[in-house]
Amino acid sequence: MEVKSTYIAQEIKLKVLHLLAQKEQLLKQIQLLIDENNLLNSEIQQQKNTIETLQTQNKIVKLAEILPSTGVDRQELKKQLNVYIKQIDECIRLLSE
Repeated sequence: MEVKSTYIAQEIKLKVLHLLAQKEQLLKQIQLLIDENNLLNSEIQQQKNTIETLQTQNKIVKLAEILPSTGVDRQELKKQLNVYIKQIDECIRLLSE
């Protein structure tokens, strides 16, 4: 009878060890998924920022096309637009890093 109890205790111990190993494996998988989720959320935010920047740039270009101006005004407007575009490009570069 005592041998049977020892055998059952060993079986239970092996099953507990197996469950603990499974638990550790699942915890590692959860951490990997959390890390992946954080990375994807970061990429989504970066893409949103890029989209917003490009929309702003697009609005500026459309405004420049609408504004009637003389040759001098047009040159000044082009210079200002180039400054805006360079600033936007710099923002995109910083967001990409």
